[in-house]
Amino acid sequence: MVHALAWRLFMASTLALATLYVYWGIDLYHSMNAEVRYRAETLMEERRSYIHALVQTAVNGAEHHRHTVEARIRQVIRHRVDQALQVADHLWREGPGNGPDDRAAVIREALRPMRFDDGRGYFFVFELDTGRGILHAAMPNLEGTDLRLVRDGRGKTIVPEMIALINEEGGGYYSYHWRHPNRPGTDHAKVTYVDVFEPLGWGVATGDYIRDMTLDIQKEVLDQLRAMTFGGDGYIFAGTWNGFSLLGPAAGTNVWDATDPTGVKLIQELVAAARNGGGFVSYRLPDIAESGTETFKLSYVMGIPEWEWYVGAGVSVDDIRSEIADMRAAIRVEAFQALGLGACLVIVLAAVSYLISLHIAGQVGAEMGRLEAFLAGDGRARDVLKPETIRHAEMARLVDAILAMVARRDQTEGALARQTRSLEQSNADLERFAYVASHDLREPLRMVASYVGLLRRRYYGRLDSDADTFIDYATEGAQRMHAMIGDLLEYARVKRTENPLAAVSLDKALDKALHSLSARLRDGGADVTVEGPLPVVRGQETLLVSLMQNLVDNAVKYRHPDRRPRVWIGAHVDHGWCEISVRDNGLGIEPAFRERVFQIFQRLHPGGTYPGTGVGLSICHSIVESHGGRIWVESGPDNVGSVFKVALPVCMDHGPSAPAATPATPRQS
Repeated sequence: MVHALAWRLFMASTLALATLYVYWGIDLYHSMNAEVRYRAETLMEERRSYIHALVQTAVNGAEHHRHTVEARIRQVIRHRVDQALQVADHLWREGPGNGPDDRAAVIREALRPMRFDDGRGYFFVFELDTGRGILHAAMPNLEGTDLRLVRDGRGKTIVPEMIALINEEGGGYYSYHWRHPNRPGTDHAKVTYVDVFEPLGWGVATGDYIRDMTLDIQKEVLDQLRAMTFGGDGYIFAGTWNGFSLLGPAAGTNVWDATDPTGVKLIQELVAAARNGGGFVSYRLPDIAESGTETFKLSYVMGIPEWEWYVGAGVSVDDIRSEIADMRAAIRVEAFQALGLGACLVIVLAAVSYLISLHIAGQVGAEMGRLEAFLAGDGRARDVLKPETIRHAEMARLVDAILAMVARRDQTEGALARQTRSLEQSNADLERFAYVASHDLREPLRMVASYVGLLRRRYYGRLDSDADTFIDYATEGAQRMHAMIGDLLEYARVKRTENPLAAVSLDKALDKALHSLSARLRDGGADVTVEGPLPVVRGQETLLVSLMQNLVDNAVKYRHPDRRPRVWIGAHVDHGWCEISVRDNGLGIEPAFRERVFQIFQRLHPGGTYPGTGVGLSICHSIVESHGGRIWVESGPDNVGSVFKVALPVCMDHGPSAPAATPATPRQS
C-alpha cells in the first residue's frame, strides 16, 4: 500500500509537471495556429461572400420572373381579346353577309381557328342575355347550350360571374379551374379575360393556364442561369427538391442519392440547406475525369420554395486547404522541438518528486495500518487508534470522524436494544391480555345467553311485538359476541403458539381441512379441485390445517350468486419456497381492499350479509407470519374471483416436488 501511494504521489507530481510543460507547448502552438486560422477564415470568408452574392443575384432574378407570372398572363390574354374584338368589329362593319345573323356566323367562324400556345389557348363566346354558347373552340359540344349551368373543376359557376363582371365593370379578369387540352383532369388553375362585343351582345373571352405560363417562365429563368459563368469554369447549378437536376453537370437526371467519396449525400445536403432558407455545403467533388485527384468544393445554395427549386454556385477551396496544410506542418515541427527540450526537465523533476512521495507514503501507511486494525475490531478497541499519534491533518480529521461515528453507533445500538425489549414485552402483554380477556369473557356471556334463551322460551310471543324484536336482537348479539370471542381466542392461540416447526405434508393438511368442511361444501354444491400433489413444508400441522380450512371456507362463503362455487388449489416450488394458490370464481376483491381484508374484524360487506366475524383471514395472516412466510391476494383470470397466494419455506429434507407437470385431479366435491 505504501509503495502504491508513493507511486500515485509520484504520478501526480509528474502529471503536474507534464501539464505545465504541455501547457507551455500548447500555448506556443495556439499562438501560431491562430494566425493560420485567421488567414484561412479570411480566405474562406472571401469565397463565401462571393458565391453568396452570386447566388443571391440569381435567385432574385428568378423571384422577379416568378412574381410576374400572373401579370404576364393578364397582359397576354387581354391583348388577345382586344385583337379578337378588333377582328369582330371589322367583320361586323365591312365583312360579307346580308344580315346580322350572317355576319355573326362569319365572326364566329373567323375566331374558331385562332389557337395559340401550342393549342392550349382559344376563344370562347357567349350571349350576355341568355348565356347561350356561341363559340367554344376546344369543346364545340357546348355551343348552343346554356353555359350558365356549366361549372368548373371545383363546382363553381363560370359564365354567370363573367356576365356580372361585364355588367358591373364592362369586363375583367376571372380565375377558375378547368380541364386542360393536353393534360388529364379538370382541376387546372386558369385566368381568363372577358370583354363585351356590344353590336351582338356577346361576351368574348380567352385565358391561359397558370402552370403553363409558370413552366414557360421557368425555362426562361434556366436559360438566364445557364448563361451566368464566373472564374473561367464556374457555373450556376439548379434542381428540384426531389433531386432532379435542372442545370449543371447532371442536368436532366435524378441525382438524389449522389454521394461524394466521404459519404456526404450532396443533393440531400443542398436541398436541406435550401429548405432552411439557404446555407453553405462543403464536399468533395468526385473525380469525373479520372485524373486521380478530387476537388474540395464549397457551395452556397438558396431555395425558391414556390417552385421547390434549389439554386447554387460552388468554388474550389483546394488552394486554401494546401496553404493551411503547409502552415500546420511548420507549427507541428516547432511544437515537437519544444516538447523534446522540456522532456528532460520533466524527467529530472519527476525523480525528485518520487523520492519525496515515497517518504510521505511510508508515514501515511503506518497510520492507515492502525486505522484498519481499529475498524477490523468494529471500533471496540479504543486503545488501538489514538488521535494524538496521527501526524497528517487529513488523516486526523478522518480519525475524529470515525470515532464520532463509532460513539453514535454505540448510542444507537443501546437505544435500539432497549426499544426492542420494550416492544417484545408490550407484544407479549397484549397477547396475554387478548387471550385472558377473551377467555374470561365467555363465562358472563354464557350467563347472558342463558337468560336471554330463558326469556325467549317463556315470553316469546306472549308479549307485544317490540318485546319479541328485543329478544331477537339480544339473542343475535349474544351469538355474534360468542363467535367473535371464539375467533379472538383462536387468533390469540395462533399468536401464542411456540411449538417447533417440523415437516408437514400439505396434502395431508388439505385433506383434514376438506374433511372438516365436507358438510359445508356438500350443502353449497362446491367443487374443489387440487391441481397435482402438494409439497412438504416446514411448519405446524394444526396451524396449516387451519390455514387451508380458512382459505377454502372463505372461497366458498363469498360465492357469486350466478355461479356454482368452484375452488382450485395448486402449488409450485422455486428456490426453496413453496407458493400455494387458492383460486375461486366468487365475488372477487377490489385492489383498494386487498390489504384491509387481512386486518382483524374487517369486513367488506354489511353485517348479516355473509356469516363470520372478519377474523378468518387475520388468522391466516398470523399463521403465515409465524411460519416466516407471506400471504397476499390477486384478481383471478379475466377478473373473475380471487386468488389467495401463500409463500412458505419448503422442507428440503423431503426434496422439492414439481406439481406443475402433473394434470389436475378433483379431490373433493
